[in-house]
Amino acid sequence: MRPKQLLATLLIGAQMSMAVPAFAQDPSPTVTVTLPQPPAPTPGEPDVGAAISPMKKGQIAPFTGILLSPKATATIIANLNALQEQIKIEVDHARAEEQAKCDFRVSETTTHLEADKKILQAQVDEQGKRITIITDQLKKEEASRPNTPLWVGVGTGVGFVLGVAATVLTVYAVNQASK
Repeated sequence: MRPKQLLATLLIGAQMSMAVPAFAQDPSPTVTVTLPQPPAPTPGEPDVGAAISPMKKGQIAPFTGILLSPKATATIIANLNALQEQIKIEVDHARAEEQAKCDFRVSETTTHLEADKKILQAQVDEQGKRITIITDQLKKEEASRPNTPLWVGVGTGVGFVLGVAATVLTVYAVNQASK
């Protein structure tokens, strides 16, 4: 393995081993705020509407705090209860957006993979056709070339016959010359 490939492999392995998964928390149950019912106003008492009045110790209230009219209390409770629904709506909307992005990425990746698969299959098919053409050409060349074993046999046979004939003629010539 080359040094750059080894380094890349080590870095990728290190990154994967240090990846920390993130887990979402289970959604908390919906919290509903309820306050005790205020006493009914006495006859002749003016209706202040949705009013909030700071109070200090020593005033008519027995403790330091905020005096809420019944309408202000109802408005706060409604806002708190609506806040949970608003959070749920926003979370659902964000979740839907992320799901749509994820679906788009999956679709886009699938499209790229299918296109790459088709390209590679076309290349494999083209190489198969080229192999078939080259194989056919090779068979034609093998069929058109001379039969080597036949020619070796013929050459050996002719050589043997010529060798025997040369030997017989040499023996005959030597016998004729020695007479």
